[in-house]
Amino acid sequence: MSRVFDVSAVTDTLRLSPKGAGEAVFHVINASRTPVRARLSVVPDAGARREWLVLEGEPQRDFPPTGAQRVVVRVRAPAGTPPGHFTFHLRVEDRDAPDARSAQGPAVTVEVVSSPPAGRAFPMNWAVVAVGTFILLGTMASLLAADRARQPGPGAPCPDGHCGKGLTCAKQRDGGVCLASQGQPCEAGAQCITGFCEPGVGCTVPLGKDCASPEDCPGALTCADVLGSSVCLLEPEEACENDRDCASFFCTPERKCNRDDGRCDSNAECQSPTQCGATKLCQLPDGQPCIRHEACLSGYCSETCQVSSESFQCESPCPAYTACVSGSCIPVEGKLLNQNMLLTAPRILKGIRELRIQQGTQP
Repeated sequence: MSRVFDVSAVTDTLRLSPKGAGEAVFHVINASRTPVRARLSVVPDAGARREWLVLEGEPQRDFPPTGAQRVVVRVRAPAGTPPGHFTFHLRVEDRDAPDARSAQGPAVTVEVVSSPPAGRAFPMNWAVVAVGTFILLGTMASLLAADRARQPGPGAPCPDGHCGKGLTCAKQRDGGVCLASQGQPCEAGAQCITGFCEPGVGCTVPLGKDCASPEDCPGALTCADVLGSSVCLLEPEEACENDRDCASFFCTPERKCNRDDGRCDSNAECQSPTQCGATKLCQLPDGQPCIRHEACLSGYCSETCQVSSESFQCESPCPAYTACVSGSCIPVEGKLLNQNMLLTAPRILKGIRELRIQQGTQP
């Protein structure tokens, strides 16, 4: 079974309140270098009931490469539950390959305490109660302030899984370290989950940075080919502002980076002037500049896409994700289609050049 997820619990024991309530916090990290659509589930062990354990938020979540999320499980033992202990754990699995790519978090032991018996109200001096409450609240505030002061900051080790507000305890080879998420204050890239820090702005992603491999592009970025250059751009489904931000070179009207595999179900998934062809590929119509036959709806390129001759045509329709070239149906890479589309998009190329200049690299 390949290792995809790291699942850790902030604490392995949870004592419920007298009313039978509490919550357990987990940190889930996508340890792979590819995005994963994960399915989360709470698994009760002996003595626990499924209805006592409620996952906060959506059970299916998107994890970018090396991305981390905080997961909360709310525990509610009904009134009358006998005092005792039970355990449960969090299971995380790849939605597309649940049997081969999954992880089980550590067991969390929950202690159920007995509720104080309802008794007859005893008359008390309310002034004494008010003073006692004031002293108690003051003591709790002091303890909380002291606890916050002890919380490790960005870049600090977190062997017990605890970090300060806005930070995530991310596992690394030499142990856990507190990392800040995008937008959080930072002083160096080593303090950020994204791996990149802009002083005065916070943790960010280095759009436009030169790269040699996916490892050079942290967080939500991927190393994309841009007509002979390799640049860090946003992966599909990431939030975007411009076409230049995305590895697919297409920021949809919903401000999400489009898929970058060149495939489609409708023209809405194709960057103009490409169109969604019969084999569900975003290809160019006749008259558009081209560099390969596969980039054309007609299957024929001679500087521009053109009607193919009979010798280029196939006897029967080609299956999905292939193109008819020289009488044969051949598979088409999304990378080829994306690169060809850039020939008709000088605005996008100019935007990527501006990003590279902002990162201090030569266009």
